[in-house]
This record gives sequence, C-alpha cells and structure tokens, in this order.
Amino acid sequence: MISQYREEANTAADLHGLTGVIPPMITPFAEDDSIDHALLREEAQFLKACGVDGLVVAGSTGEGAGMSDQELASTIRTVIDAVEGSFPVIAGIIADDSLEAVRMGEAARKAGAAGLQVPPPHFHFSTDPRVLAAYYRAITEGTGLPLIIYNVIPWAQLAIESLREITAENRSIVGIKQSGRNIHALADLLANLKGEVRIYSAIDDIIYPSFLLGADGTISGTASVFPRETVEIRNAVIKGFHEAALKIHERIVPVWRLVDKPDFPARIKYVMALLGRSTGRPRRPLDWPEADEAAQIRRVLEEQGFLDGDKRLNAEPVASLGAADDRRA
Repeated sequence: MISQYREEANTAADLHGLTGVIPPMITPFAEDDSIDHALLREEAQFLKACGVDGLVVAGSTGEGAGMSDQELASTIRTVIDAVEGSFPVIAGIIADDSLEAVRMGEAARKAGAAGLQVPPPHFHFSTDPRVLAAYYRAITEGTGLPLIIYNVIPWAQLAIESLREITAENRSIVGIKQSGRNIHALADLLANLKGEVRIYSAIDDIIYPSFLLGADGTISGTASVFPRETVEIRNAVIKGFHEAALKIHERIVPVWRLVDKPDFPARIKYVMALLGRSTGRPRRPLDWPEADEAAQIRRVLEEQGFLDGDKRLNAEPVASLGAADDRRA
C-alpha cells in the first residue's frame, strides 16, 4: 500500500484537492541533535488519529532550516510509513537559492513527498515577482512536484497581483499558505484567487475567522499543537455550529499569544510536552523557555482547561522536559 501511494503521490492532482487541517509537524530531536525517528513516528500516528487531512514535515515549526537533504528524506519516509499513506505528506523546503531548493526538493520527491511547501529564499528574500517566479519555476521543473507558496516573511510578502501572475504562469503551484499575521492579505487572496489555487491560513490566532472567510484549510502551528481542536473548529464551521467553534477558539488564543515568539518551535514543543506528547528537545541553538516563561505557559494552559484532567491530555511533561524545568527553576 505504501509503495503504491509513493508511486501515485507525486502528481499535482493530489494537492489540487487538498483541504482541511494540515499540521506542520514538529521534528523531535535527541540530546545529540539527531532526529528521534521513534518519537517522530509516534507524533505522526497521533496526528492521524486526530483526523487531520495531511501533514507538512520540516517546515518552520519542524525546524527545517538547516536540515540536510538526508535528514529531510529520512523524516519524510518515517512519516509516510507511520500514517500508512493515508493522506499527503508535504515537504517543507527552506533554502537560500534555487540550486539548494531543487536539491532538497529532489530528495523529498525520492522519499515519497506528495508536494512541497516553499517560502521565498530564506536569506536572499525578494518581493520581485520576476525573481520569485524564476525561483518557483526552477523548483517545480527541477523536481516535478506540485508546490504550495509559503507567503510568510512579513517584509517580503507577495502582493495579490504578484501571486496571480506567478500562479497563472506556473500551473504546478497549487496553493498559497498565507502567514505573516496578515488577515487582510488572506481576505484579499480568498476574494481574488480562491478557486484558482487552494488558500490555506497560517495566521495562528485567527484560524476560526479564517474558516469563516472561506479558507480551504489551515497549515498552522495551532493545528500542530491542538490538532483535534482545530479539526473540531473546522467541522463546527462547516455545520454552522459557530458558538461551539468560537468557544474552542477562545481557549486556544491565549495559549498561542505566549507561543508566538521568535523561539516558537521550542515553545510549541514545550506546550505539547505539557499536554503529554513526547516531543524530544528543540535543536540547538534553540532551548526550552526560561523558567518564568514556562510557568506562564503552564498557568494559561491550566486556566483554559487544557490541564484539567481531560482524558485526552496529560498534565505532566515528559521526563526529558522535566529535567529541563529542574535545570531552569
């Protein structure tokens, strides 16, 4: 089944129809900064059980910047095997130039990725549509994979006109992930490009309003930390149960306010560990939140009822995190 999925996954048609909740996974790291594949498999299976519609590996939440081609490929293989090919697994490509992006994308294709999620060049960022059109064209032609543009860097976001030009010229671009804390850009995308490409929200504190506006799905840290709740929000919006969706939204937002910092991948892992999931450690130079920040995160989780004995959650962090807490107390 898995091998058949890998043969069939690499077509644009797979991602053209992708909607729903697509968490960008964390990458668990061991104490020596190597990838902990056992924990990665466990997390992928947990997310599958929550009812998600796809997964992104090695994105910004997954600390993909700095991953080697071999690490990216091994991560993709582990996740695909863990979910038994039940939905698309997309590779995050965080690169500095076209050659690096194509090289990583080719490694992802060979590992079985259904497509790629690609921000502008990580260091040499640009808003010039000619530069970015050439960048994305090099990647799609070099890999043969469909691509979701990750419109993330706040000072290098593509305008609607540029996105329309780039997506019209390159039919292998099948979606746009709108981030950068900009709901106005999301609204413009939905008004102007919905139906031509899929529009995904990555504006973590307004996932519920994003679904109200008509976003095709979400690829967000919120979906990684609270996958079951995010699925519940989307299902509630589809069914018109807006009061129920709003209540979940109001519980999540205070937590996300404390996560949305420059070291957010480490904070996401800290929250998840408090919820009873085995996250491994952040990859250096990232580290766990300082003691006062960690205490504040725990307090807000308790206030919002996430650590109140719900059978789905576990109020005690994993052993490795407990050691970090002791060190910082």
